[in-house]
Amino acid sequence: MRNSYLLFLAFPLAVGAQWDKHVIVESSGMINSAVAADWNGDGRMDVIASLDDKVILFEGPEWGSHTLHVFGSGQSRNKPRSACIHSCLMDVDGDGDQDFIGSNNTVFWLECPANPLGGPWKYRTVDDEILGTHCLITGDVNQDGQIDLIANSGRTAEKTSIPNSLTWLQVPQNPHTAKCWIRYVFARGDAPGASHYTGFGDVNGDGRPDISCAAKGGDAFPGGQWFAWWEQPMDPTQAWE
Repeated sequence: MRNSYLLFLAFPLAVGAQWDKHVIVESSGMINSAVAADWNGDGRMDVIASLDDKVILFEGPEWGSHTLHVFGSGQSRNKPRSACIHSCLMDVDGDGDQDFIGSNNTVFWLECPANPLGGPWKYRTVDDEILGTHCLITGDVNQDGQIDLIANSGRTAEKTSIPNSLTWLQVPQNPHTAKCWIRYVFARGDAPGASHYTGFGDVNGDGRPDISCAAKGGDAFPGGQWFAWWEQPMDPTQAWE
């Protein structure tokens, strides 16, 4: 198996100069997604990525590793992969730090503790019914001043009760004790094929944010090969066009 690399490119000082590649970590498995923030407060960016059955924080600039979570049985009704297919950051509990949200056959979040480098982060479920989630982004969908999560459910009806769909999820009142988040399926069965990646913004200028998505197709993913946007109605909890 070919090795995967997590790396960053250093911005060159001179115009037209070559960027320098710096390898953060090498893995024999998949590294599909990485996110960055300054978790230890030293003014330097750190990186979180999932690989080799773990979620790991790499402390910049020397990239010392801190294991935040180890995937295993009993954490979800779905068997985890060796790595997240996608991830993003969000201050889920409103305590001022960035928590980690990942998709690994279950959409989950890891709570950033007071000491981010002091040990494992608490694992909690966001949604274990939406499957094939290849993109996680955040935005204030219903414009209530609170950030929401946007996630696709790209598997077919043989795998999930929410097939070929797009969803947005609202953080529950107490995310520390809730079993799952509040899910709204705004494109139910309306996103066939292998839906990948979403965008968030007011496309038509009506003051309400809309959501875009695209999907690959081919024999393995019938109904794909499209790029579309969904228009938010007056009530964002109902179906979008």
